[in-house]
Amino acid sequence: MGSLARAPFRGSNDLSDSTASPVTPETCMICGGTQFTALGAHKGHHIFRCTECGFGFVHPMPTGADVAAIYDNYGPSISYTRKARKKVARSRKRLKRYMHLAKGNRFIDLGCNIGTTVEAARELGLDAHGIDIDPASVGGAKRIFPGGKYHAGPIESLPPEWGMFDFAFSTEVIEHIPDPHAYFEALAPRLAPGALLYLTTPDAGHWRVPANFPDWDQVFPPHHILYFTKDSMTRFLDRHGFDVIRFVWSLKPALKVLARKR
Repeated sequence: MGSLARAPFRGSNDLSDSTASPVTPETCMICGGTQFTALGAHKGHHIFRCTECGFGFVHPMPTGADVAAIYDNYGPSISYTRKARKKVARSRKRLKRYMHLAKGNRFIDLGCNIGTTVEAARELGLDAHGIDIDPASVGGAKRIFPGGKYHAGPIESLPPEWGMFDFAFSTEVIEHIPDPHAYFEALAPRLAPGALLYLTTPDAGHWRVPANFPDWDQVFPPHHILYFTKDSMTRFLDRHGFDVIRFVWSLKPALKVLARKR
């Protein structure tokens, strides 16, 4: 799990500060709605849900610099490195399930950490690339899985010579990003028309999410700050030129979506 970010932190839900008066958002960044439900607070971060599309988010939103500071020198954890080969096998199985839907073999993993999915893609014959904002993670990827191509930096810094991609993985990344629109505005031009996108993020609309939202184990801002539902994800992807192919069923509260770039 890469630092775009995939954080290991799981703090306990502290609602002692939830009695402070929250500042209500003005508009939903996904649908433009103006009506919100306050869902509670976690460690001083208030969470709201748009009543129009179901999108949940922290408000006020941390700045990009605040979020980036969390992952400075995050690097690959010892446990992640030790499990690298098992993670490659798991990624290879998942890639094999969907790669036939891609219209070419140029692949990129967004938030690649130490490169396990990139390595799985390479072993399956794809032209495999990975990007992660954390240089230490990318350094680990180059050392452990030198067959792939890697870049350290934000999505806006993707090397021009890498060209465009036919198949993109974005697993457990978008929930960490304060401005998902800017992220996709940088990503979309690097995906070829008809490119396949596989994206995962916690599913805030899943039936197993606790009624008291801050009790959900996926609520731990400032690491997780966005909480998508199927409706809000469909609207978001449509805005950026993607059509949802399908949502993959999950027993756990995980949103897994296959989409195609128009």
